[in-house]
Amino acid sequence: MDWGRDEGGAFARLLSGAIALISILLIWHVMSIAFRPWVPSIEATFSAMGRALQSGAFWDDFFLTLGRVLASFFAASVAGAILGLVIGLNEKAEAFFQPLLALALAVPDPVYIIFAILAVGTGEMAGFIALTIAVVPFVTNIVRSNVHARDKSLDEMAQIYHLPRNVRLRAVLIPQLMPALLTAMRFSFALSWKLVVVVEAIGQPDGIGASIFNSFRTLRMREVAAVAIIFILAMQILERGVLGRVEKKLLRWRE
Repeated sequence: MDWGRDEGGAFARLLSGAIALISILLIWHVMSIAFRPWVPSIEATFSAMGRALQSGAFWDDFFLTLGRVLASFFAASVAGAILGLVIGLNEKAEAFFQPLLALALAVPDPVYIIFAILAVGTGEMAGFIALTIAVVPFVTNIVRSNVHARDKSLDEMAQIYHLPRNVRLRAVLIPQLMPALLTAMRFSFALSWKLVVVVEAIGQPDGIGASIFNSFRTLRMREVAAVAIIFILAMQILERGVLGRVEKKLLRWRE
């Protein structure tokens, strides 16, 4: 009975994905005819994707951008998670940081990038600082909100049994916050790779973002679409494949 339901659900998801893909390709084809040459054809874009995948320059840009994404993702995730825990568990810290957090969440991400470039220049450090500062408030807010929503009765139980602080953190608090931490990680990764592309387009001479911007500046729209599609697919594979597997492994105890 359950097998049939699982198979039916898998078939429904597969059918929905196929319909969505066909719809996207159909819309793309119509737009390529209506807005030629600004929207390249499907065939031309796929040919450009094949050329990019065979190009050493593309892979140099790809791995350079991937390194920047992972660095900013790791820094923002760790800093945001720690700050969210501190704010959520300490009333004085929340009273101090809450106005700053609200202001940070309201500032558009490109503003951080522009101010970082103005303050530090267009080097690697400017991009890293801008990306970390832009992503940290979102991660902090997710973790802080879930710290407030935790089961307080478990904290009371830990106090009654006089559990050490490290045991409370490891055995009581972290398991409750694990779904929130994983959600924050996925959000941090998704936001990081998008902002890295923007930073590279604005202030870097290399990387995927710079490659897309240079192709756009010379009106090579098929190269713009090809590089963008390859990079988006790669980031989706990393997010759903790697982070998804990590999430399932860490949450296996809930099943």
